[in-house]
Amino acid sequence: MGCELILEADKERDKFMKKNTPQADFESFSFSDEILSAIKQMGFEKPTDIQAKTIPAILKGKDVLARADTGSGKTAAFALPLLDKMSNHNIYAQIDRCKRFKATARVGSNCVQILVLVPTRELAIQVADVFTQLSSHISPAIKSHSVHGGVKINPQMQALRGGSDVLVATPGRLLDLVDQNAIKFNQVKALVIDEVDRLMKGDFQEEIERIIKLLPNKRQNMMFTATFPDSISQLVREVLNKPDIINMDEFVDELDIEQRVITINHYQKNDLLAHLLEQNDWQQVLIFCSAKRTCDNLLKKLENRSIAATAMHSNKEQSKRIAALKDFKAGKIRILIATDVAARGIDIKQLPCVINYDLPRSPNDYVHRIGRTGRAGQAGHVISLIAHHEFPHFSVIEKHNGIQLTREEIEGFELDETPLPLPRKSPKKKKVRLSKKQKARKESEKITKVSETPEKNKKHEEVEEIGPAVNVHIWGKYKKNH
Repeated sequence: MGCELILEADKERDKFMKKNTPQADFESFSFSDEILSAIKQMGFEKPTDIQAKTIPAILKGKDVLARADTGSGKTAAFALPLLDKMSNHNIYAQIDRCKRFKATARVGSNCVQILVLVPTRELAIQVADVFTQLSSHISPAIKSHSVHGGVKINPQMQALRGGSDVLVATPGRLLDLVDQNAIKFNQVKALVIDEVDRLMKGDFQEEIERIIKLLPNKRQNMMFTATFPDSISQLVREVLNKPDIINMDEFVDELDIEQRVITINHYQKNDLLAHLLEQNDWQQVLIFCSAKRTCDNLLKKLENRSIAATAMHSNKEQSKRIAALKDFKAGKIRILIATDVAARGIDIKQLPCVINYDLPRSPNDYVHRIGRTGRAGQAGHVISLIAHHEFPHFSVIEKHNGIQLTREEIEGFELDETPLPLPRKSPKKKKVRLSKKQKARKESEKITKVSETPEKNKKHEEVEEIGPAVNVHIWGKYKKNH
């Protein structure tokens, strides 16, 4: 049975609850004083819809399967109740108050209590930061760490030696730590899989399945996603135990996001983009491209027009990616050009505009892209630039996401009746993948060459140049020393 059929049973109940459930506040959840203080410090006034529906189920220890749009506050929806379970208020409710709660007794060396899996480095850093802020008043301090690729593994291994109450990880780096015997899962009490629709694609799927097998059977499980493809159905059945299913589809119409589709000839995309950036007073713009090379090329094109921008993609060093994201959030950068690595992990409350320079490969990623704007009740604006060859793919995106948008043209950038052929792309250089034996042979050859070098130099030193000799045209100008 697919996920769509699973959700159908709760559809009428969700509609009824939407109409008849009063707006909750954070005090109604009976959070500890430590959690309520952190909520107040972060400026949260009332829980969002996803938080109001999800928090009670998690506090009761139930498994949860939730579908909600990006920007709906789902990180706090699972972080708040999980942290509340570790606060002093709840600890003393379970044990005698005369017993002191010691940090050393909370989690063992190299062990983890709450494991959160996410698809990207940026999202890992962001989610770990939310846990850190929400746990700032809990004493003894909650240990929150994020582990991800793109940086050296040794500092992450050292950080885990003292254990981690909350570990936010990308699957690949988590398995690297497993292979290094740097992490233990015997104390895991809760598993959160965020952006589960993204994590059930390609290599991620195999990694998730391997991680699940390493975890203890007795644990609380939560899955959060912005889309609900059938590809996650098997994981849902295998991992979740009688979950509370929360479908936030009925709130989609309330999002204030204007979506526009502008048709354009492929050779005029750069001109139209520059025109839009110059004519509109957007404080910040996030531009999505489908490839890393396109990001870099577009950056150069804009800079040639004196339009300042910054590019962010997986080929950039992690420190530069973090700096670019930090500056963009702080408003120091007006235009950020990124691949879909930024479609999940950028949380900017007042991002006015998102532009799809290229369409996403997956229709699901379109939802994540537009979810970067219109967050926290703010108005958002999305523009997709589509050329002739992209018409069929955008129709697939519309059908998949249940939308139908009007095509429009901009004066001076009208569409040609007959499209010109697309430029040929230069072929990518294929990287030769070597086996372990080939790598070892290559290293040994390097060592052999280095060891032979001094001998060659010695032979060269034994040869000296002398003056012209008889029959020089026969014997040459050099002779060996004997």
